[in-house]
Amino acid sequence: MSTRRMTDKPECRLCEASESGIEKIADDLLYSLFNPYYRDEGEFDISELIKKYVDEELARDFEMFSSAFKEFSKTFGYMSNYWMEKNARLKEAKQKAWEEFKELLKQETLAVEQLSMSQIVDSFFDEVVEELQKLGYIERIETRFHRKVINYTAKAEKVIGEKVLSLSLQNLDRKHFGEHETEKFGISIFSSEKLIEYDPYMHGFDSIDIFESLLKSAMRGEIEIEERDMVARQPKHSEKCVYVMLIDVSDSMRGRKIVGAIEAAMCLERAIKRGATSDELRILAFNHRVREIKHGEILNLEPRGRTDIGLALRKARDLLRRSSGTGVVFLISDGEPTSSYNPYLTPWRCALREAERLRNVDARLQIIMFGKEGRFLELCRNIAKLSGNSNIFHFSDPLNLKKFVVQRFVR
Repeated sequence: MSTRRMTDKPECRLCEASESGIEKIADDLLYSLFNPYYRDEGEFDISELIKKYVDEELARDFEMFSSAFKEFSKTFGYMSNYWMEKNARLKEAKQKAWEEFKELLKQETLAVEQLSMSQIVDSFFDEVVEELQKLGYIERIETRFHRKVINYTAKAEKVIGEKVLSLSLQNLDRKHFGEHETEKFGISIFSSEKLIEYDPYMHGFDSIDIFESLLKSAMRGEIEIEERDMVARQPKHSEKCVYVMLIDVSDSMRGRKIVGAIEAAMCLERAIKRGATSDELRILAFNHRVREIKHGEILNLEPRGRTDIGLALRKARDLLRRSSGTGVVFLISDGEPTSSYNPYLTPWRCALREAERLRNVDARLQIIMFGKEGRFLELCRNIAKLSGNSNIFHFSDPLNLKKFVVQRFVR
């Protein structure tokens, strides 16, 4: 029989997990795990810690063995008996180094500023994944085609979204206003540069431009200002925006491309929520099919299949037709379409027809190119022309897209 008293509190699993010390750097480790292209620096060298526990042979060729086993830890490639034996020895040494590392964190012997999170993930991939799973950032790990696929939780998406937004806001020009700001007649406390006739039913006294009104009166040769001389600054109306982000998830979008697209979507999502605006964001992932991505699912997008740009534009048009506000469509892709939902149209023809139909919902189309192949550029130019209100942007580095989205489309 248990000797636990009824007044004793049950053991808290979260408290038990926090005893590892990893929770202090868990959020940063999570981001480095998701985005392996993000590299940070730290004065503490993890490899030196591991070398303490390896034998002379492994220490002599440590860089070679370490590099090889990093790939083995993320995949399930074939290893000969020789390499399996070396791997077992290095894995044992890494486990001892990992335990010491956690103890250093727990005892606060190491400061976070001394660490490179990307180096930690590279050196302790399996260990980091296991710890993050305990902390609720990873739901499960699947094996597909000799590689490991990590399925993240909604908690992880929120943390990474905040991290991405923070990185995007660094050195940002705060003077720029988002492109959802449109000058329209209406009641507002914000004034534009445009002068219009004073309307007592629309404008408050604060909108009246005294200098311009006096000038208009003087030009008539009068000293007193009459109501007919009064002019006001047209109010600048900030309208609700409905953002539709179309993310190409075909096979060719692997690597930096899909990471850059996911970061941009999460960045815009977190910025809208942080700003407490009425703006909406709808995220659609498309290949030869299209589906709307719900909250907590975007981190787990995996490229596969062909590309049907026409189908993506059609779905965006359907969404905007049922919405109210200014529509802004992001089309994020790295190449020309290879599939068509319409069996009577080629992929090109289908994409061009749907681009032209986008005019029916008065949407602004922002074409984001991750590739610059000649035919793809030609297609994008034709799509922009047919859709009417459109722009084309090319990103040689897809990881820069998140900063672009924040600077141009967020308050």
